[in-house]
Amino acid sequence: MKYFWLCVLCFSSVVYADRAQLATDVSNVKQSVLELNQALYQLEQDLLSPSTTQIAFYVSLRSGEFFEPLGLEIRAGDLPAVHHIYTERQVQALRLGAVHPVASLNIGPGRHQIQALLKGVDQKGQPKELTITQIVEKTAKPLLLEVTISDLPEQRTAEAQLRAW
Repeated sequence: MKYFWLCVLCFSSVVYADRAQLATDVSNVKQSVLELNQALYQLEQDLLSPSTTQIAFYVSLRSGEFFEPLGLEIRAGDLPAVHHIYTERQVQALRLGAVHPVASLNIGPGRHQIQALLKGVDQKGQPKELTITQIVEKTAKPLLLEVTISDLPEQRTAEAQLRAW
């Protein structure tokens, strides 16, 4: 009977060791699958959005005394319009110097007309619109564009400009 229990004990320790090894192997396979998935995702992004077609839009606010943005619409060539409505926290962050990444799109190289319409209120709470229409040249490199809202204190108003980074 002692030999029977000794055999059972030895067999169970072998099974337990096999289960521990199996758990380690499964964990390693899961990690490999996650790494492969990340690599495939990056490859997919590179194929769908190569740097030759990337265009990104950002918004910044200088001071913000004479204009508070409420909404934004950007049109670039034949692409669908990009819309954004600002929350109070986002406007506060812009006033503190934050730069808001609005959108990242794909557009081919060449000359493109960019139109930006900023809707907001002036210092008196009256509705105001700032518009930008500008032709930009898209090369093989990514194009980063910033819509900058700046105060014009001597005129007690604000203006919007589009500049490339």
